[in-house]
Amino acid sequence: MLGTGSPVPMVDRAGTSLAVTAGNETALVDCGPNTVQRLLKSQIDPAAIEQLFFTHQHMDHNADFFQFVIGGWSRGRENLTLHGPPGTERLVESLEYIYDEDIAYRQNLGYPLDGIKDIECNEVRPGDSICLDTVDVSVCEVDHSIKTYAYRFDDVRTGESIVFTGDTDYLPSLDDFAAGADVLIHDCCMAPPKPEQTGGEFVWEEFTNPLTQEKRRRLSNFHADAEEAGTIAADADVDTLVLTHLLPYRDQDAIRESARTVFDGEIVVAEDNMTIRSSNATT
Repeated sequence: MLGTGSPVPMVDRAGTSLAVTAGNETALVDCGPNTVQRLLKSQIDPAAIEQLFFTHQHMDHNADFFQFVIGGWSRGRENLTLHGPPGTERLVESLEYIYDEDIAYRQNLGYPLDGIKDIECNEVRPGDSICLDTVDVSVCEVDHSIKTYAYRFDDVRTGESIVFTGDTDYLPSLDDFAAGADVLIHDCCMAPPKPEQTGGEFVWEEFTNPLTQEKRRRLSNFHADAEEAGTIAADADVDTLVLTHLLPYRDQDAIRESARTVFDGEIVVAEDNMTIRSSNATT
């Protein structure tokens, strides 16, 4: 769990990003603000990642794309494939438009263009299956404000599986997609704040209080709460539910308690750089 936050900037939570490792291969899902720093903190070499999946193209899921691409390429990455909904190719077009002179400068310093001028972009659709080295990746459309996908990673050697919903409203059909998975990582944006805020860091006062009725109504059209995520986890019979995409100052105890009312498996409230293992061990 590289980044577990929301569009609201926070010191302790980066924008959404997830590193999925099976065998010797690591794929990246989403690339929100501060993804590269979180990769380094987790001792994952950005240059070694050659597969990048996007759930959708919102800022908190793609803002570190240019840093990831140029930084990884300049450190030796020679191949990169993007997977995502229609429109994902615009990231590559923007890279070429904005950073063409930067890339040319680095080329003059001796950097080869392999890995920066030949980025592949795979437009995926619901029902597609992408075969990586030892992992099959399945695609399912979810319910958000723009076209957004959930991904399921199945390790063909071990049978282990992880599902990441991306941003989504409560979507009952997700239980079929996530059926029998070891880990379900689910949107939990609709969560209550802590009763009090402490510490010397900058505080967004707006998020120290419960959401207004109107804002909650609007957000609930595009995001889920802990009980809804727990319902999906229970219906899918997964082992572990991981709750992520958290607004500032959320009450983690209340989140767990809400999910527990409907799901009796392991419940984890995600934090940045937390490792989730399919054996249900967390570090």
